[in-house]
Amino acid sequence: MKHEDTSWTRDDDPGPLVRPFAVTRGRAGRDLHKLDLITLVVAVRPASDVMTLDREYGEILRMCQGRPMSLAEIAAQLNLLLAAVKVLVSDLIASGHLIFRSPPVPSDNRRPNIELLRAVLDGVRKL
Repeated sequence: MKHEDTSWTRDDDPGPLVRPFAVTRGRAGRDLHKLDLITLVVAVRPASDVMTLDREYGEILRMCQGRPMSLAEIAAQLNLLLAAVKVLVSDLIASGHLIFRSPPVPSDNRRPNIELLRAVLDGVRKL
């Protein structure tokens, strides 16, 4: 009888084994401090303060030490859905580990500068 090698290697990685909302314990959509894709967050306490919390909290704090990061950047680096990152970041804001700044909401109904948006789009396409 031939023995098959059933050992797992990194090349056989099936992808994330934990569903994205497992890290948030199923929480989503409530008390999220008006966070959106381009909200910037920065750590105001050291990452070592959350050593007793889940790994993702510590990773977010380490990423945000000394420089603001958008929620989109955090989601991309953690390979998590934006909705899950909003919950984690919201927890860290509530606990005083992060502060945030959302983009200003125009007080009037001004339209965005189309020329500026086209220039940005052209720049992105060149990347």
